[in-house]
Amino acid sequence: MRKRDMHILSAGISTYTSDLRFQVIHPEKSENWTLQIKSPQPRDSGTYECQVSTEPKMSLNYTLNVV
Repeated sequence: MRKRDMHILSAGISTYTSDLRFQVIHPEKSENWTLQIKSPQPRDSGTYECQVSTEPKMSLNYTLNVV
């Protein structure tokens, strides 16, 4: 989720943005998930939250700085 506008960008391997620069990468049988932003721009800077659907909810915030 992009925190500045609370926009959900993806859930699982599905993306929920019309911006085709965003892509989820999840290798088969891997526990790793990557949100890739192709050709990042300064407007992409900000805080992004990764959530895991567990009880209780788990989340991590990541700060992206594009210069």
